[in-house]
Amino acid sequence: MRIGNIEAARGEKTYGFFKTGETHGRFPVHIPLHLVAGASDGPMLVVQAGTSGLEIEPALILPHVVNELDPAQIKGTLVLVPLMNTSGFEFAQINSAWDDKHLNRLGRGNPNGSVSDQLIHHYYQDVIAKADAVVDIRTGSQWSYHHFVGVNNEGDVDASKALAIALGLPQVVLGKDEDNSIALEAARDGKAVAVAFIGGGPGLRDYRDQDQGRMRNAVLNAMRHLGMLDGAPESEVDKVSVIQEHTLLTPTGERGFTFMDKGLRGKHVNAGDKLGYVRHPFSGEVLEEITAPRAGVMIDAGASWPVPPEDTILAILGDLVEEVDIG
Repeated sequence: MRIGNIEAARGEKTYGFFKTGETHGRFPVHIPLHLVAGASDGPMLVVQAGTSGLEIEPALILPHVVNELDPAQIKGTLVLVPLMNTSGFEFAQINSAWDDKHLNRLGRGNPNGSVSDQLIHHYYQDVIAKADAVVDIRTGSQWSYHHFVGVNNEGDVDASKALAIALGLPQVVLGKDEDNSIALEAARDGKAVAVAFIGGGPGLRDYRDQDQGRMRNAVLNAMRHLGMLDGAPESEVDKVSVIQEHTLLTPTGERGFTFMDKGLRGKHVNAGDKLGYVRHPFSGEVLEEITAPRAGVMIDAGASWPVPPEDTILAILGDLVEEVDIG
């Protein structure tokens, strides 16, 4: 198996930097990735993370997952990218430092575009296009905390749903909004795609071990589901709730400190139930109550930082479709 200048023979694993282009000053632009080539034939799974330079939690655990794997016991190929946006990481920002673009909003890239467009183009053509399945691990950076799997309403939805359930997180959310992401393009190409939202907000401080365990399990469970690895699934839950998303709550524009009731996540709420509030930063007055516009299940996700950006998701509501045993 070869990606750019990174090569692994059957039964080997290696690590390197996949060059995707150069800056105007001729500095190389690259994506660090691990390549695990199984001892026998099988599917190709891509696990990617860190398209935002602030989504660093996956990089703390994913290389250890690679170290844990024995290529002799694997069928097929695992390509693992622990932190794609290296320039954003270097400068502690969401977007690429080269051109201020978000790597996960460029679709499949553009060979004639800016540095980030070219980076995504080469990555998509040389990595994603060859994959049978993709697991995209996202976090909430500092603003929100997440603990669910999203499935795009494109391509082979049944295969993507089955992969998402197999990851072992408590909720699978169907109908993820169109966002011009790499995952969406991969789904449109007919690949099984699951977007695992794990961590963010206070997670790096308070739930680091739990979230890293969830990321580890997601990778290994995806491999088991695809027949790449033997063994039973590992999860902290016995059942996965499959939920059809219907409502996204975002800030209304009322300024102040925003606090959401995290105790309601994962539970059913009725129309009009109080989900949070906005408080004046100086007087302490409650300026606005955030209520459920309709009944539904609260997704285990939403704002955790009291000063969220305008496009932050405060909460997600959906309808329960089914519960699936995964034991």
